[in-house]
Amino acid sequence: MAIPVNRFRRFFSLKWKIIIPLSLVLLAVNASLSYINYNSQRAQFELAHKASEAQSRRFAAEVITQLGTQLEMSANLIPNLSDVHGAIVRGDKTALQLYYQRYWDALHFNSGLEQVLFFKPDGQLFASWKENSTQVDEPALSAQVRQVIADEQPQRLLACATTCLYYFIIPVLDNGHSVAAVAVAESFVDAVLSFQRITSSDMALAVLAPNISGLPASSRQPRVPALNRRVLAASGGPQSIEILQSIQPHDIRANQRISVSYRDRQYEILPVPIIIGASIGNPSMAVIFDRTQDLQHLHAVAWQSAGIGMLGLIISELMLLVLLWIPMRHLKRTAEALPLLGRGEFEAVRSRLEKTRRRNPLHDELDTLDASALDLADRLEALQEKNHSHSNELDNLVRQLSRERDFVSGLLDTAQMIIVTQDSQGRILMANAYMLALTGFDYRELRGAKLTDYFSQPKQAMDANRELSALLHSDGASLRQETALRCKNGESRDVVWIHSSLGAENTDAAAILSVGLDITELHRVEKQASYLTEYDPLTGLYNRHRFQEMLQEILSHTETQFNGALIYLDLDEFKSLNDMAGHTAADQVLHAVASQLQGLLPTPALIGRLGGDDFGVFFNHLDAQHAIQLARHIQHSLSMITLAEVPLSHKVSACIGITLFPEHGTVAQELLANADLALFRAKESGRGNLHLYAPDEGLMERVLNRVYWVDKIEQALADDQFELYFQPILSLSDNKVSHYEALVRMHNPTGDLFMPIEFIGVAETTGLIRGIDRLVLHKAIAALAELQLKTPNSKLSVNLSGRSFSNPRWLELLQDELNSSGINPSGLIFEITETAAVEDMASARALMEKVIALGCAFSLDDFGVGFASFDYLKQLPVEYVKIDGSFIRNLATSTDDQLFVKALVQAAHGFGKKTVAEFVENAEIVQLLRDYGVDYAQGYHIGKPDPVFGLIARRDIG
Repeated sequence: MAIPVNRFRRFFSLKWKIIIPLSLVLLAVNASLSYINYNSQRAQFELAHKASEAQSRRFAAEVITQLGTQLEMSANLIPNLSDVHGAIVRGDKTALQLYYQRYWDALHFNSGLEQVLFFKPDGQLFASWKENSTQVDEPALSAQVRQVIADEQPQRLLACATTCLYYFIIPVLDNGHSVAAVAVAESFVDAVLSFQRITSSDMALAVLAPNISGLPASSRQPRVPALNRRVLAASGGPQSIEILQSIQPHDIRANQRISVSYRDRQYEILPVPIIIGASIGNPSMAVIFDRTQDLQHLHAVAWQSAGIGMLGLIISELMLLVLLWIPMRHLKRTAEALPLLGRGEFEAVRSRLEKTRRRNPLHDELDTLDASALDLADRLEALQEKNHSHSNELDNLVRQLSRERDFVSGLLDTAQMIIVTQDSQGRILMANAYMLALTGFDYRELRGAKLTDYFSQPKQAMDANRELSALLHSDGASLRQETALRCKNGESRDVVWIHSSLGAENTDAAAILSVGLDITELHRVEKQASYLTEYDPLTGLYNRHRFQEMLQEILSHTETQFNGALIYLDLDEFKSLNDMAGHTAADQVLHAVASQLQGLLPTPALIGRLGGDDFGVFFNHLDAQHAIQLARHIQHSLSMITLAEVPLSHKVSACIGITLFPEHGTVAQELLANADLALFRAKESGRGNLHLYAPDEGLMERVLNRVYWVDKIEQALADDQFELYFQPILSLSDNKVSHYEALVRMHNPTGDLFMPIEFIGVAETTGLIRGIDRLVLHKAIAALAELQLKTPNSKLSVNLSGRSFSNPRWLELLQDELNSSGINPSGLIFEITETAAVEDMASARALMEKVIALGCAFSLDDFGVGFASFDYLKQLPVEYVKIDGSFIRNLATSTDDQLFVKALVQAAHGFGKKTVAEFVENAEIVQLLRDYGVDYAQGYHIGKPDPVFGLIARRDIG
């Protein structure tokens, strides 16, 4: 049903009937109250500002006074040091430099001093204690010093250039006369920081800004063009400097605060004078107040005033309700009729609204609403009839679309990649289950949001938006991108996207299909691989390749007068520790060594793990003397390492080779090679030694020789090329062979036979002797077992190296061999040297007692060579004493040897020990040994070493 255009007569709007008079009243009340309250708060604001400025000036003066007092105390302290006072009076620069090492660290760190300067009476600077980086304004100080010495009164000076130093200068008196002057200086920046700590307000220190184009870029401070000053320090950092730089010339008023606006905040800058005395650079201070909150408070007052106006508004609303009583009743009846439209009761709606319209003679907006509702009822009735006719068609279509949607949804959700559709504005229309599972977001959170909002990096999001927009307006079929995708838990995933344009013209329809593949794990593996090419994964230090590269880079960028030292460490007995305590303990030792090296002072320029148990440390500005001292300090610090997993018997130590730059090499490869040679020389001297490289030592030939023998020994151990030879030992009392000594020989594949003197030394220094000891023990016990099958009381003497005493597993190995062989342990005699036993007397004695408890015996070899042989004879639980061959070889012709051997035999017998003489080469020596009471004889006259046991008894010895 069509509604006539002119259905209602002329009407006067209800809105204008009420709002016009009420607005006039509200405007007058609100404006007057707001104006009064705002003016009152602004007056209080100004008073508070003036009080704050006065307090800031007072605190600034107190901070400067306190800094001066502290300087005065420090200045009076230094000349009163007895040794320093004498050096100042004498003008002894060398002594003062020596005292610098003693006192400077305490003065610098505890009192905050930056400089201590010593001047002659003519104002000339002759000594200084200071950091290398600080500069001295010597001309200005010299003038002040001359005045101080002349007046015998202290002076203050504030010198500001690239930095600001507060000097306190006092005369040094000797016999009542000024003989010198001392100036102490502290950074005036400390006053700025103290002011900030006291007041919580930022302060800046500035000086006049002359032309500084000649200064290096690192020395140039930021400038404040409006004030023509340079900022030396600001407690607020870069923000305070930018606030000062935002000052405009028209903001400056003489001796008054300056108001500036910076980043939507309001600041006031208050100049504060510096009252000290003489000064250089015309320094000044400025306090920066953040007035944003105060201004916000004023704005809040304005809003509060507006709130008061709201009260008037409420009163007006009450008036409005009274005036709208009748229209409200009209509106209520209309509202009750409108729900009938939803239920399809169109006739009931028409009857109610027509009745209401006929009762109101003056028509207004509510009457227009009634007319619109009647028109809507007519249209809805017509649409309802059409809706019934299309209902069945829509049901069929929905069922078909649901089946297709379920198929597509299942396909998208099973794919192990991100699938997202976007509209032309980049808003997400659909996201598959993999997207939801990967990011942790709910579908309702993603729906309608822009995909690029979930990119972690803003630049990537901007670039993606631009490229996706270009994709929609181009003929390109797809676009490839790699971005970081933000997850709900804060993590970021690396995703490769393929965006395809769907060509939709409707802005609400899907326009872009985005398919993403998560490559986070791939990137992680690539980064890990890159890390392992440069760093040692266990200690986090540079590996050898990266260490050499970094060392070469350091050497390539050095100054002409630069010097340095490379310290090359090799941990002692590390392979043995690995074998004894396992990889976990060895790794802990490597961690501890790396930590010790990283904590060294001076701080190393470069640290690296160069091999399994090798470390390299490079120091700048280190000469030979200090390099050796530092190497000894490193050895001491390593000896202090104690770890739960490491046996107490194993002390961490290292051999160290030292090379100097540029004396021993100018490139990294040369320095490392020479350091390796020096390390070889240190290891030749035994564990815990160090050596400074010297080019004329012939180390290369010795290294090559050592490498040659190490290779042969390792090959012989691997191929079982060691063989035992047995030399008989004769009992002089019955002229029978009592036992044998097992002597080791080494073969090579060509059939050559090497004697122990050729390879034992290298085996001892490299630790390979442990493997030889194990092999000799195994072969000797097997040979003794074979011999005891023929002669049960047979005995065999086996040489034991000193390394076995430091191996806690050797005793366990011996027990296993004894148990598996079934020999009589009383037939096994271990020969030890004095040097092997006395390296750790307590440990040696404890081990020997445990071995003796198993039934074995010990023989002290090379007896008589050491100065303390008789003392060792008393302390060590040995059964046999073997007199060194140097006293036996010439016994028949040397009266000195005869006297000494007699004494040795008497001493040994006095302690209840049996004696054995070695190197017996003729019958005359045999007879003398019998006369002296020697128990046993061994030598070529008795029998040469042979791989097969000789006769048990011989009666033709003589």
